[in-house]
Amino acid sequence: MRPLVSVIIPTHGRPECAVSTIRAVLAASGELEVVVSDTSSEDRITPAFAGQDIARLKLLRPGEPLSVVDNFNFALSHASGEYLAFIGDDDLVSPQIAEIAHWGIANQVDAFSFTFPMLYYWPTFSSTTRWKAEGSTLVVSDFDGRITPFDAKSELSAALRNMGSGVLGMPRAYAGMISRSLVDRIIATHGALFGGVSPDIYSAALISLESKKSYHVNFPIVVPGACAGSTSGKSARGRHVGGLRDNAHIGAFKNLVWDERVPEYYSVPTVWGYSLLKGIEDKPQWLRKADFSMLYLRCLISDPQYKDMVLQCLKQHARTSGYIATGIEFFGATVREATRIGRMLVKRQLNRFKPDNTVVLHDVADTEQAFEVASQYIQKLGKKLELTKSGS
Repeated sequence: MRPLVSVIIPTHGRPECAVSTIRAVLAASGELEVVVSDTSSEDRITPAFAGQDIARLKLLRPGEPLSVVDNFNFALSHASGEYLAFIGDDDLVSPQIAEIAHWGIANQVDAFSFTFPMLYYWPTFSSTTRWKAEGSTLVVSDFDGRITPFDAKSELSAALRNMGSGVLGMPRAYAGMISRSLVDRIIATHGALFGGVSPDIYSAALISLESKKSYHVNFPIVVPGACAGSTSGKSARGRHVGGLRDNAHIGAFKNLVWDERVPEYYSVPTVWGYSLLKGIEDKPQWLRKADFSMLYLRCLISDPQYKDMVLQCLKQHARTSGYIATGIEFFGATVREATRIGRMLVKRQLNRFKPDNTVVLHDVADTEQAFEVASQYIQKLGKKLELTKSGS
């Protein structure tokens, strides 16, 4: 009999996070299988579970260096759950993940997109950018438990119009949840669930293309964590940009051929843009929706030190698509981005006059403790998932 949910944790070099996270996920529900793929040179996770016969825990050691994409695919190949949820080694899940999976099976749901009303900041987390969070805290914002259907293909279109902006509203495997049947369809059609250089973005594109029934869940099913070595932790310290081939994340990809339409340096917009393109590169009807001008504009705004490289890509795009068409496209992207920033600034000012319902729970040492604190707080609030019998 298959486990209800496989919670899959690819990890590298962070046993101090991974061990606590594994224990927290195991505690969430007896119906969860935990699959861990550790590519670290030294095994410091297995000894933490020595002498413990945990049938629901699979500790994998690939035995060779793998890129993050290969590690995700390797871990996936060892998971056997009816639903699959990938999380980071500093994240956690709530007990309600089993409840939503049972509902998904009953209603034949392919994919779930979760909100993140709970965020956990490890003691090692620190911020030198706009982030205001402090370490050892669990931050809670409002949620209502509603489950609503959405059009995954429309969300893919929105992501392509906003190249370099990330997953946005697309359903996802990482920090989301997808069905085994959907994974099998994707692998049969596309060869693999994960690709590009960002497994999150690439898989979200394929999930959006192939999902027949997607739901959005406003409840803390997955609680993202942020520590010193995580992607979010690096972003908070302004250390998420640099030379492409010099980056350890990219360097793990053997014989990587970069897309000349994307500026060749390491940053959030370029990694996201490249991976989204790889997901739809053999689908002309979707490739036509990609707004390269928006990608270049985002790069110019966030990383002006690479403006020469970005402008070179913009010129090449203009030669291919036509100078007038590119000019119109770039103008449209500028208007949309200016509008977005303007709305964001207005909203930020208006929020100053609204009551802040955010709750910050302090002295939370690790994900095991964060799980206990989060579970108790959800129970205290009395909020539940609004599950319907029909799924409509």
